[in-house]
Amino acid sequence: HVFDIDKFFRHPFQSSNTRAPVFRTAFPPLHTHLRPYPNMPADETTAMEGIEPTTPIDPPNPATTSSSSDENEDELCSDLSNLLDSTSSLSPAESIPILTSILLEPQNRYGPVATSLKERSIYALARAYCASHQTSQVVSLLTGDTCRTFFSHATKAKCAKVVRAVLDAVCTLSPSELELQSQICENIIAWCVTEKRSFLRQRVEAKLASILFGRNDYKAALRLINKLLGELKKLDDKQLLVETHLIEARIHHGLRGIAKAKAALTASRTAANAIYVAPSLQAEIDMMSGTLHCEEADYDTAHSYFLEAFEQLDQLDDVERALPCLKYMMLCKILDSLGKALKISAQTLGGKAATNSYTNADLPTVTNMISSRKSVKYDGTDIEAMSAIAQAATKRSLKQFDETKNKYMKELQDDLVIKHHLHILQEQLLESNLIRIIEPYSCVQIAHVAALIQLPLPTVEKKLSQMILDKKFQGILDQGKGQLIVYEDSQTDLAMEKSLQVIENIDQVVTSLFARSRALRTMMV
Repeated sequence: HVFDIDKFFRHPFQSSNTRAPVFRTAFPPLHTHLRPYPNMPADETTAMEGIEPTTPIDPPNPATTSSSSDENEDELCSDLSNLLDSTSSLSPAESIPILTSILLEPQNRYGPVATSLKERSIYALARAYCASHQTSQVVSLLTGDTCRTFFSHATKAKCAKVVRAVLDAVCTLSPSELELQSQICENIIAWCVTEKRSFLRQRVEAKLASILFGRNDYKAALRLINKLLGELKKLDDKQLLVETHLIEARIHHGLRGIAKAKAALTASRTAANAIYVAPSLQAEIDMMSGTLHCEEADYDTAHSYFLEAFEQLDQLDDVERALPCLKYMMLCKILDSLGKALKISAQTLGGKAATNSYTNADLPTVTNMISSRKSVKYDGTDIEAMSAIAQAATKRSLKQFDETKNKYMKELQDDLVIKHHLHILQEQLLESNLIRIIEPYSCVQIAHVAALIQLPLPTVEKKLSQMILDKKFQGILDQGKGQLIVYEDSQTDLAMEKSLQVIENIDQVVTSLFARSRALRTMMV
């Protein structure tokens, strides 16, 4: 907008056509626009023309101003910086009072430099509390008086970043303290509800659901996930939807709801197709896909998914999460090779026919997976445990299998997937050995079978009854005499089966004709 100053200094009787030109750029000195009135004395006009224009003042340089202000702020916050640096040489318990004094300093400095220093102090204080096992202080760190002033001066984005970083640090430093992690999440959620931080609350609730899943509290985790998914679908937050559906799939898998787990995983993949997914999250999706395929006994497809996840995590140099993928790959190879070697039932193999081309010599190739250059760094007790399981499966020795499970209890029983499938593997080995023992007999003492297989008598008796009911072989248990009577496999009479089908069809025809005749009789009446 251009301001016409000449309009306000024009003589009332002066024509509008004789006004001075309007300056379209920066205003020149004011006296160049002042037009003297017609009856103004000459000396006054001369006096006005003799006025010298004012020299314009250059505006200050922003870069110079900002650099000088940063230097001043650095000088003002030098005491905070010195205190923070001094904690690096102290023990966690000794550094806690110093870090707390930085956050509660009386001057309340919250410039860019001071905010950065206090943010670093919060991270260091969380690590110090975890190292000194002060769980009560860790729980109230973010929602107590220590960080209240910082959160009141920081932006919402900065607060969300600090809260999530502290929560991740606590989960990393104390991975087994699931009760502590859940208490921190519940306190943060209550604080978010009070402060109306909806987006931060949703992310912390997703984290809490994964922690509840780690505590095997599936029902509480599922209730929280269902509530959270309703909110996320309204907001259409794709990134959080991918993570939440993935947690839902894990919960349903833990509850043995394979169909619901597959549906949740499909929803996670659908949301992931619309956005960029980080390699670590994509590896988790592939790992879950391999787990579900392994539940369906499709071990080849499961092995390919586990291999994809392992390669992505290996490129990220995430050894902690890549190691389970390598264990799952070995488990798939063991189950697939043993299933074909033992000629297990079509139901167990998912409908795949067993062949005679697999022998015991094919099973030890599983242990060769750890000899490659890429997997040398993963050598340890976990790989030794899976190798021992492979050797026991090769020898079909239940005794060696049980000894391996007891020796590597932590490596084999803490993982839900490996624990479940090792139980399946044990059942396959037990059935195979029992069938091999009773095959030459028509009547045998159950105690003799238990002695040959080196298992307790009640276990063998229970398993034989299950195999009879599942029609793995034909026979009965004479518990009075403690004997197993085995019948030969009788060939089915096809003529009799066809005759029964004909009789059943005739019965259906007669029944339908009787219904029609009764309807006609009713109409005639």
